[in-house]
Amino acid sequence: MFLGKVAFIGAGSISEALIAGLIDSGYIESDQIAITNREDLERLDSLHTKYGVLATTNRQLAISGSSVVFLAMKPKDVTVALDQIKSFFNEKQLIISLVAGVTINTIKQLLGNENLNIVRAMPTTSSLVRKSATALAYPDEVPFEKVQTAKRLFERVGIVAKVEEDELHAMTGLFGSGPAYIYYVIEQFERAAMALGIHRDIAKPFIQQTLMGSISMLQETNKSPLTLRKKVTSPNGTTQAGISVLEDREVANSFLNCFIEATVRSREIQEEYEKINKI
Repeated sequence: MFLGKVAFIGAGSISEALIAGLIDSGYIESDQIAITNREDLERLDSLHTKYGVLATTNRQLAISGSSVVFLAMKPKDVTVALDQIKSFFNEKQLIISLVAGVTINTIKQLLGNENLNIVRAMPTTSSLVRKSATALAYPDEVPFEKVQTAKRLFERVGIVAKVEEDELHAMTGLFGSGPAYIYYVIEQFERAAMALGIHRDIAKPFIQQTLMGSISMLQETNKSPLTLRKKVTSPNGTTQAGISVLEDREVANSFLNCFIEATVRSREIQEEYEKINKI
């Protein structure tokens, strides 16, 4: 059981996903969680009703009483938001930034304190069902116990790995955005099912079972996706006919370019933010 309280600054989908996953894990009780945003009272009321957390526009109340504070605002809002709340932090707290494209050094500058304990994390909205893949980055000077606190929190909602801060761009492009790519593929399954005359009520569970079965095969056989794919792909069979279309359309290269572009965009967000704010 987590000892202490946590606060979320920003009430978007990633905050909700983490709150739901952490409460579901039993590691944190709802009365240990506070969430705040600038002005969306309807959103705060909804989160309070749904999860029983303290939802307030009083950011000092949320931050000052918490041992862990999640920064979950949009990159464009970071400068103003941190300037308004920087006096509420102290050096005993752990600050976990979920903000893409804003470095730890930048956050320290904005908060006006080089001695704050800051970890950057890139979880996914799959935290809601405790299936996130979360990358953590932090400088060596963050105390061991603070790092362990961050790891334990994210381990309750999925798997965790430490990376260098600069590697977060690729981790964001591949895995932070990863669920959206998978949902896109599922959309195409649904579209094809309708085009081929398969009823939606049949198609939906079959698509889900196909995906879950494939993941289970990867996990339980420990075989590579290439090996498993070849076992399904008989020469001149139906699967080969479908794969040939994907190869003719260079879908593999399209996926690679998708991941590259997302990674590049993560770097661009950081550069744009630093340019605008003259950091």
